Amino acid sequence: MGKRFIICAVIFVVLLGFGFWAYANLEIYPRKDKVSPSAETIGNRYLALERWLKETDHPVRVTKRGSPSLIAAGPEKTALVQADICDWKNAGKILMPWVEQGGFLVITLENSFYDEDLAKFLVSMGIRASNFPSENDDEEDEEVIDQTEEMGQEMLADIEDISDETQIPDFDWGPYFYVDESANAFTIKDSDGDIMLAQVPHGKGALTVTGRPRFMFNDYLDSEVNARLAWNLTGGQIPEDNPGLLIIRGKRVTKGLFGKLAERGNFIPLAVSVLLVIVLGFWMVIPVFGLVFGEKQRTARPIRERFLAETRFLEKYGALKYYLEIYERELKLKDVEHSLLYRDIIRRLRKYQNMTERL
Repeated sequence: MGKRFIICAVIFVVLLGFGFWAYANLEIYPRKDKVSPSAETIGNRYLALERWLKETDHPVRVTKRGSPSLIAAGPEKTALVQADICDWKNAGKILMPWVEQGGFLVITLENSFYDEDLAKFLVSMGIRASNFPSENDDEEDEEVIDQTEEMGQEMLADIEDISDETQIPDFDWGPYFYVDESANAFTIKDSDGDIMLAQVPHGKGALTVTGRPRFMFNDYLDSEVNARLAWNLTGGQIPEDNPGLLIIRGKRVTKGLFGKLAERGNFIPLAVSVLLVIVLGFWMVIPVFGLVFGEKQRTARPIRERFLAETRFLEKYGALKYYLEIYERELKLKDVEHSLLYRDIIRRLRKYQNMTERL
């Protein structure tokens, strides 16, 4: 009992000492693991914005294709439209009355996108889009934000010191916009003085045009200036009596396993490896897929060995007499050749029985 107590005491003292040493010399700190974005996040650049709007009681309806008639016929009074997946035929005739009656339309132009019907609609609203910046150098000294209407003042009234370059929202490259002075437009310019966003009031509603809206994407909404601008263009201008928002956008195709492997090297070795795996898999699973080898024909055992095996089996279980009775019964039922008398058969069978009993 004493020896066990000493051993337990020594172990306790050692563990206690190790605990004090670890507390004095080791530090516990949280470790951050980098988690890759989900396929849903990669496929939808507006996922964070959509969830934000839904959590603030602004239901979002998303479609992959659109047209002016679809926008005007929808129950929503606010629409965010990706221009290159929308058919803009008769846009001015259909959408101008819709905007005038209180609709808010936000159009995003992808790089180098041009549609004649859309261009006519924008010109009728006093906006012209171009893939080239302005050549007027005098505009470089203007303020980044030009607020000329009350609607524009309300739109970004809560963004202070936005004229500072660090407070400019994240816009993608081009296109650049030119607005007629008579349009009374609200514009946001980059550090070079080029217009990146323009909003034209019309009746009770407004038309907003911008390039690729990077400030609305998932990775950029953590910036306060981006979040405020994205909100003011969507949830901030949705009427209370109709809180829904229509988003017409395309879906980015997420890369699968083979796509991710192919983009990291030459595709030919990948294809050859996959082909070899398929061929070897079939070779192992399906026997006839490989070479067919002929099997050797097995010859039958001689009749003498077969009889000998039978008699040994019957002798083992003490039933050898039944073997003779069976043969006698079969011989009586069949015709026997005259050259072989019945008694000779019986004599030979008994001799055979005696021989097998000595085995």
